[in-house]
Amino acid sequence: MGSGWSIQVDLNRLRGFYTVVQQGGFTAAARRLRLSQPSISLQVKNLEQEMGLQLLERHPRGVTPTREGQVLYEMAEKLFTTEEEIDAVFSGHAQYEGTSLTISTNQSVATHMLPPLLGRYRSLFPKVEISIHNMRTAEIIESVGKARTDVGIILIDPLRDDLEARPVAPCEMILITPVNHPLSHRRKIALSDITEYPFLSYTQDTDTRRLIDRPFEHQKLKISAVMELGSTDLIINYVSLGYGISIIHNLNIDAVRQDLHIRSLKAYYPRQYIYLVTRRGEELTPAVKGFSDLF
Repeated sequence: MGSGWSIQVDLNRLRGFYTVVQQGGFTAAARRLRLSQPSISLQVKNLEQEMGLQLLERHPRGVTPTREGQVLYEMAEKLFTTEEEIDAVFSGHAQYEGTSLTISTNQSVATHMLPPLLGRYRSLFPKVEISIHNMRTAEIIESVGKARTDVGIILIDPLRDDLEARPVAPCEMILITPVNHPLSHRRKIALSDITEYPFLSYTQDTDTRRLIDRPFEHQKLKISAVMELGSTDLIINYVSLGYGISIIHNLNIDAVRQDLHIRSLKAYYPRQYIYLVTRRGEELTPAVKGFSDLF
């Protein structure tokens, strides 16, 4: 009989760790699990000691998983997703007939993030009627606030007292250039380097444009915007055709693209999150709660 190393993972500690990574920090995780922040911190600390591994990198703005932590997070995600599916099916949630779910979001989220979530949701709630509204960020916030849609998914925290905004997935800003562009060969890139080349940006009335411009304005630099576009997918296509370079959220693009060079800009932009927005103080319907619990 061979010998080997094994551990038994405490599921409560694992759930605490999983929720911290999912929510991007201890405070949000504590709120999600309805526990105190010290309790969540202790769960993660004990799990790290139990496994003999560092699972999280602590930062002033939140946390990120280590390499080992990312592997554990992905395995825990499978476990807890299956647990939710079992609970939904056997508690009768899959039988809600005549109920509806209305989601407001932008084209990027609807294209790149929603499909796998909706696949899981449909398997759990096959009788719920789903309606998806493609809107700009300000319109999404307004539609949820005025109860025209049940839930919104956006790339900023709306910072409104009447809305509950929960970070559900991290994302970051990236620079995209044609694969043979001069910037693609540089080891380091400064913001001033980006201003030297034709730039494809979003229209000036968008939150994303304001976010992109902020670090340049702080350094008293100006982007050489030669084209303003209202669609991220259109920006990506035009960059691949060689019309210029651009900065976008990594949500919008597959990291493996033969026609583009992709570089992280986390040195210049704070960590971003995708937020799930609902009305504060309002009890969620089973159909809406089922969707919210997928995150």
